[in-house]
Amino acid sequence: MAMLRNILRRDWIAVVVCSLALVFGVAGCWAKDYKDPGEMFPTTDFTALVKRVSPAVVGIRGWGVASEPRVFDPEASFPDPPSPREWQGAGVVVDALAGLIVTANHLVANATVVQARPQDGRALDAVVLVRSERDDVALLRVEPGNLQALTLENLGTPDVGEPVITIGNPQDWGQSVTFGIVSALHRSCPGIASSDLIQSDVLVSQGSSGGALVNLKGKLIGVVVARKSGFAFAAPADAVRRLFAAAQ
Repeated sequence: MAMLRNILRRDWIAVVVCSLALVFGVAGCWAKDYKDPGEMFPTTDFTALVKRVSPAVVGIRGWGVASEPRVFDPEASFPDPPSPREWQGAGVVVDALAGLIVTANHLVANATVVQARPQDGRALDAVVLVRSERDDVALLRVEPGNLQALTLENLGTPDVGEPVITIGNPQDWGQSVTFGIVSALHRSCPGIASSDLIQSDVLVSQGSSGGALVNLKGKLIGVVVARKSGFAFAAPADAVRRLFAAAQ
């Protein structure tokens, strides 16, 4: 009789242990497969990337007279006399040894004086080497020295959905970094003839023109030339290569 009770006790313990293992095992699977709708997915830390690429982005300032004068009296169509204007944005060093910087063409198209301003506070006089109105990009040259450049991406067009960051100089506040994804390729914007712009969902503000669109490898895939509804549109890296070819 005692032996029978011991056998039953062992069987009962075995059943309880197996039941607990089954419950916790299933619960473990549920914990891995189920994600609360309000839970955030893990994000990547971009700190190291930004530290590495941001020195290659410089502020750009241009001074000159606009080609189209503003109308002083709309009814009589009397134009304002020509007055000096200032354009402000960003640029990207693409060849540190040669002092080459790419920026948005509309920042320098009517400027007679152009300056590039690296992060260290220097104001470097810049010469416009070549411009592309089609792509709205321009290539500048400054005196080389203590510059850091970004490498152009050589793998063709980016993929839709690819993560990207932009670095610009909005409102002359200094550098600003924003993050998003490539939304579409082969887009166009009013005032730019090219239909090969890269559309992203990266938010930018006035003054971000000429800034860098960079992939997570730290390579330049585009130059910001326009914004619609606050989102960045960039001329692709191939547009920068065409500038290089034209400057030869």
